[in-house]
Amino acid sequence: MQKSYKVVEILPKQGLEPRQFLRYCFGIAELSPPELLEEETDSQYRKKCITVLCAVLGVQRPTVRKWGSDLNFDGIPNYCKVSLAYIHAAEIVPNQLKSILTGEYNAPEVDAQTFLEKILLEGLTEKQILQTVSHANFRATCVKTLTQVLHIGTKSVQDWGQDMSFHKMPKIHKHTLGYALAAISKSSKAWDKQAA
Repeated sequence: MQKSYKVVEILPKQGLEPRQFLRYCFGIAELSPPELLEEETDSQYRKKCITVLCAVLGVQRPTVRKWGSDLNFDGIPNYCKVSLAYIHAAEIVPNQLKSILTGEYNAPEVDAQTFLEKILLEGLTEKQILQTVSHANFRATCVKTLTQVLHIGTKSVQDWGQDMSFHKMPKIHKHTLGYALAAISKSSKAWDKQAA
């Protein structure tokens, strides 16, 4: 059971503000303030920002527009900022920027059960899996893992279902789990290189 906590520890602890995330996406994060101002006041920039947020988070344009009329998108939910941090850690954008802007990008989607199996059970023997799954605390461990990774309340996760599939989990969180796995995979590869 300890392995899961190590894996979750790899993930960024805090969300990433949309404006900073978008600067990374468009490769302008390192510019000077006057250069940033020039880029961010371009007539098409906000439109492109909305396109990126819609594509990577799997939400509709009106939803993103409701988050604010400027580039800070102050109304964005915290769990979306967490997704942005995972996307950044996995280095998905700017590599995928072209496919995002042309509408060809599909945000990864991982259901709760697949994610939990990968985090909590991968690498265990059949006997260990049986012991882990039949342990009295297993559901609590599943709930705790999802609340930590998604940065949402325990009650919300518990309301998604009584078994490991958490079948009522909203789609937006499936995207977050997909990005979390990508970030974990990226970090694991970096660690493996350092260890070699």
